[in-house]
Amino acid sequence: MGLIEIGLLLVGLVLGPLINFAIYNFAYFPRPISPWNASPESIPKRTWHARLPVIGWLVRISEGKQFGRIFWLRPFLLELATPIAMVVLYRFCVAGTFSPVGLVAVPLSTLQHQYIAYALLISLMTVATFIDFDERTIPDLVTIPGTIMGLIGSIVVPDWRMHELALPVAPALVGMPVAIHANSPEAWNPAWDSQIGLLCGLFFWSLWCFGMADRRWITRRGLSKAFGYFVEVLRRSPSTKLLARTWMSGGLLICLAFVFCSHTQWESLLSSLFGMGLGGTLIWGFRIVAGWAMGQEALGFGDVTLMAMIGSFFGWQIVWPAFFLAPFFSMIIVVIVFIVTRDGSLPFGPYLCAATLYCMLDWVRLWGWCSSMFMPPELMFVLFLSLLIALGAMLWVIQMIKSLLLGTESS
Repeated sequence: MGLIEIGLLLVGLVLGPLINFAIYNFAYFPRPISPWNASPESIPKRTWHARLPVIGWLVRISEGKQFGRIFWLRPFLLELATPIAMVVLYRFCVAGTFSPVGLVAVPLSTLQHQYIAYALLISLMTVATFIDFDERTIPDLVTIPGTIMGLIGSIVVPDWRMHELALPVAPALVGMPVAIHANSPEAWNPAWDSQIGLLCGLFFWSLWCFGMADRRWITRRGLSKAFGYFVEVLRRSPSTKLLARTWMSGGLLICLAFVFCSHTQWESLLSSLFGMGLGGTLIWGFRIVAGWAMGQEALGFGDVTLMAMIGSFFGWQIVWPAFFLAPFFSMIIVVIVFIVTRDGSLPFGPYLCAATLYCMLDWVRLWGWCSSMFMPPELMFVLFLSLLIALGAMLWVIQMIKSLLLGTESS
């Protein structure tokens, strides 16, 4: 084991407790389970041994009366697995497992940057998954900073993106690994280097900020009343001013990046903005249509912000297959959780994270299979709208049939 891997083990020993701290403190209903929280009055003051990674949870088994008999098992396993996963993931990344093998090898520095993106996103998804397990919700305190990290990382380390083999536009480029961008698998659209690309980036940034706002749309008393209530809630919400400042600051930084950053950095940032926008819009649109057709909430808005965060790291291309693969992973997770907890009702967030993790780890084969079905984002957006309309019509017909059958039975 080399010095880098030893260093990653040490990083993992620190990262594990940070993940546990975030799970129990970033939730909407925090619990003082983490050893870094103040001890509740019902238990003795914790010793320094209780704050040691991994071992500390074994020291605190006696606190089971306050937090549950095996409260320590999950955080113990997380802290035990994190340093091991950090090293194993690094070995796979630098071996080029997650990048296509072409005539020209991917530089080691690029593989290491990709490892940073993988480790960071997996850590964020771990926090989101276990909070969703505990509370059936994903807090903005996880997904908003995570999305900002994805956007900043796309500028600072633009080569941390997924890769594909270059299109055979010239013999010298055949078999050369290139970073996936907003227009992949097609060639980069030159128009996105102009003001058109800037407007697209600002649009997706504005859409994301609007999604974070305190929005209330109630149409029971008509559209005019609904619009007035919508505006008034936005005006009075404490978060509106902060979001307005965030929107203006982010928009200014996007404009500065467009003017001063290199082509590679702008391509990476715009691809990240496309991923954030189209990733969130995919789930947001499904949520609206399914909720309207079924008469009940189909997905939480935390799932929308989760997929926007994932898209900000690796683009919209990974979000779409992850979304459609999530139901298959749900069958596996539901069975496992039911065996352990006897609870078969689970949120959708863990399925999305599991499907995304699979897409990340099997990206080369997955992209080789599905890239032929992808179109430029503007055409994918049209296809997405068509699918939403078809989905809404199908769900509406199903609900009507159920209502007729129930009405016939009740009569």
